[in-house]
Amino acid sequence: MFNLKKLLLFLLLVVSCCNLYAQARVLKGKVTAKDGSALAGVVIELKGTTKGAVASGPDGFFSISVSTGAVTIEARSIGYTTKDVAVAAGENRISIVLEEDNKQLGEVVVTGYSTQKKGNLTSAITVVSAEKLKDVTSDDIGEMLQGKVSGLQVVNSSGAPGSVSEIRLRGISSVNAAQAPLIVVDGIIGGDYDPNDVESVTVLKDAGATAIYGSQANGGVIIITTKKAKGDKTQFEFQAVAGFRTPDFGTMTMMNSSQLYENQKQLFRDYVPGTTGNSYVIDLVQFQSERPSSILNTNTNWLTTMFKPAAVENYYFSAMGKTTKDDYYFGATFYDEGGTFMNTDYKRINLRSNNTYHFTDKITLTNNINISGSEGKSYDYQDVYYAYLNLPWDNPYDANHNAIYVDGNSKFQWWSRDKTNPINTIENSDHPFKSFDVNYDLALNLPITSWLTFNTTNRGSASYGYSSTFYSPEVQGTYHGTGYLNDQSTYNYGGISTNLLKFDFKLGKSAINGLAGVEFEGSQTNTVGASGYGLPIGLESLDVISKQQAVNGAPDSPSILSYLSQVNNSYDEKYFLSGSYRIDGSSAFAPGNKYGRFPSVSAGWLASNEDFLKDNHSIDNLKLRVSYGITGTQDIGAARYLGLYALSGQYNNNTTATPLQLESPNLTWESKHQLDAGFDVGLFHRINITVDAYHNVTKNLLLQVAQPLSVGFETKWENTGQVLNNGLEFAISSQNIKNKNFQWTTDFNISFNNNKLQDFPAPVTTTINDENGVTQIYRNGGDLYEFYMPTWEGVNSQTGAPQWLVEHKDANGKVTSTSLTSTYADATLQEQGSALPKFQGGFNNEFRYKKFSLRINTYFEYGNKVYNANLSEVENDGSEPLLNQIVLPKGSSVWTHPGDVATEPSPENNANSTSESTRYLKNGSYLSIRNVAFGYSLPKTFAQRLKLSDITVSLSADNVYTFTRYLGQDPATTITSSAYALPGVADFKYPDNRQFLLNINVKF
Repeated sequence: MFNLKKLLLFLLLVVSCCNLYAQARVLKGKVTAKDGSALAGVVIELKGTTKGAVASGPDGFFSISVSTGAVTIEARSIGYTTKDVAVAAGENRISIVLEEDNKQLGEVVVTGYSTQKKGNLTSAITVVSAEKLKDVTSDDIGEMLQGKVSGLQVVNSSGAPGSVSEIRLRGISSVNAAQAPLIVVDGIIGGDYDPNDVESVTVLKDAGATAIYGSQANGGVIIITTKKAKGDKTQFEFQAVAGFRTPDFGTMTMMNSSQLYENQKQLFRDYVPGTTGNSYVIDLVQFQSERPSSILNTNTNWLTTMFKPAAVENYYFSAMGKTTKDDYYFGATFYDEGGTFMNTDYKRINLRSNNTYHFTDKITLTNNINISGSEGKSYDYQDVYYAYLNLPWDNPYDANHNAIYVDGNSKFQWWSRDKTNPINTIENSDHPFKSFDVNYDLALNLPITSWLTFNTTNRGSASYGYSSTFYSPEVQGTYHGTGYLNDQSTYNYGGISTNLLKFDFKLGKSAINGLAGVEFEGSQTNTVGASGYGLPIGLESLDVISKQQAVNGAPDSPSILSYLSQVNNSYDEKYFLSGSYRIDGSSAFAPGNKYGRFPSVSAGWLASNEDFLKDNHSIDNLKLRVSYGITGTQDIGAARYLGLYALSGQYNNNTTATPLQLESPNLTWESKHQLDAGFDVGLFHRINITVDAYHNVTKNLLLQVAQPLSVGFETKWENTGQVLNNGLEFAISSQNIKNKNFQWTTDFNISFNNNKLQDFPAPVTTTINDENGVTQIYRNGGDLYEFYMPTWEGVNSQTGAPQWLVEHKDANGKVTSTSLTSTYADATLQEQGSALPKFQGGFNNEFRYKKFSLRINTYFEYGNKVYNANLSEVENDGSEPLLNQIVLPKGSSVWTHPGDVATEPSPENNANSTSESTRYLKNGSYLSIRNVAFGYSLPKTFAQRLKLSDITVSLSADNVYTFTRYLGQDPATTITSSAYALPGVADFKYPDNRQFLLNINVKF
């Protein structure tokens, strides 16, 4: 019986092997293009599996093992449409003909109030898909776009939780008006969204695309398109991202206890400038009496004490699908960003529902709603300031690890200059904020005839924002004993309604489409706040304030009425012409200047559709474009044309009116005149290149112009001056390698911009309101954000004194000679470079091997200057001995004796060494490894066992490393001007963060 079992098993094995052999056959064939030429490298595989895939050889021939029954073969190659070929049972030889894939030209691109086929575009437009955005985990779309769009500058000037990046497109085109691009969500100006809900981002660059938005598009336009249903079957997606972030302190290393101890010996050198008999020797007896060695027993690293690694979490769930009549999408996101600085964080929850109901094939009603709420805790700048400047000789905690209270009357020794323990301040203060926002969109598409449609899109929005600053009476410093509370609330509601007639018809070889209509936008904002002193311990409420109660409030109700039109003509799918015209009426100007007019015209030639290129195997796409148009701005605040009085004072218990602003009845719109020429070329179905050159002139700048003393006002709002931006943009996307197992794609972009000022009434200097008095100058022929200061010439080798350059000029203002001086007042003020980069760009690569993927994204800027105001305190030559100092860069030295060639002045002869000069003006160029992400897609068979369709796991790192010669926290410095900040001036900021994350994405 036992032997019989063995025999049966053997026979079963033989039969099985024979059966398997019988089921296999070799299928041979050849792959050619439509013109009959052989195609090499085409991937041939059995549809539904990746096992046994082969590639066609140089002559187009292939052979693949398949079963004997009927099968379906899939053939795919770069630049050609994927083709399925049915193979009958017993068929052993086939021919496959692939057609060129021109789907890129047929892709539909959202261009604002309408859509266009990519091949019909006549303007400079860049589209970034969600696939290329999701490598960076952030609540800010700007961070996700950094390095991915030519001409788009993105600066992360703060690492605080919930902070947003500063975005500029094609340089800075205004002095006072807002420069951020206009955000359009799902075709409607403004709106709220979550990055997880974004399907694509479209960046409109030139006036041919942006002029349709008129006065709101001076800084360009970014169109956010949110996700919508893609298939009939309901699809679910869940994404979980978790990890941590660490602070990046940059290249500025603060001294530890022993380093500072050695450094301070320089303060006790026997040297009195201007006298004889100096020994230049350190007086160790006096030093040790004033700096006892016992201080070395304490070595506090204030930065690592106050900054810690923090958790980051992002959870996203979505569902989308279609029924017979209804398309639906639902997305929910929870984002939790811990702050690396003490007592800071940010949380946000977002819900979105997109729904389109189809009454008929052409009559649709769309309802979109987005609800978001956020809360978090901010910080006091002074606390970050002391994290850098407090001495390592001070311990912030007592024996029980309680934060020590410090002030000028403390009986114990506290070395740091300002007698402040920032940890005590943080533990006895609070800076909470919260917000709530809801947007509801309603759109109706109603056909009137076969070629004419009425379209109305409408949005109602409401938001609430709250922020508070609280100091307990137990806090040290200004508010000790009284406490302080300041609560501010902002309420906003508004709406926008766009009503358009859209037409689309053919006339011979011409395909003509366009629109005409009216748009109204209005909002009401009310700001209300109160503050005061005299809080009981343990209470944080306005109703218990007992001293110096103060209230504030302000309403604002701007509105814009617009008339818009656009016509697009495509002739024979080769020649394209587009024009738009918009009229905006704004409440920001006097009745006589209420309306601004913004036309544009653009043209394109799709040369690759001409007969002489139609069958070209090298050039698969070639288009030439040119555009001209005008956009504008009125975004400098309300009522700048009016003569205003301030009603903030009191006299005899009555409100007083004091002159605040001079009347300027002729004030009108800034206008930006834009000329763009470019071309798009596709080569070998692998390489796509886009080049654009532009010439933009902003006229009638809205400036505060200096007035004669007799007027009684320092400035008055006027239209004067121009800003000129000339630039060149280059972008290339290439599929370097693509076969059945390995793919490598590259995206590279670089943009050059030259900024000049012209027609200014007189040179204008702008000074930041701080003790350094950093100055920038605006003059004809000069650059915007041009630093204006003396040139640092190092240290006098004989005296150890700082030196600056002096220029000697003749009667015509020509420089005849130069000299050096150690008297700061005699130094010559000179233009020293701009805060704006000369060029910027990104270099991004993606590698895929089977189910593994690796993405590496980089971003760079070159040629900008950054004034590091921090260095005047942390590299202060002994002028402030009780502030911590940086470890000097390699090659630096402090002057010690006559003849010493040093980089740092003598602490005994340092007059004005920290005053504004090029000593602290640094090269802001950098190359940043922005993101590295490594992913793995689990086998579909494994996912299907779990009733899932796809599982992807990835590890990523953000802000990996920055290559720079800049000395400071971070060369990425604000490019936004305000009352207390100048573009390109660095102060102690909340450091940027490195981020390390695990991402799990599941679809089912």
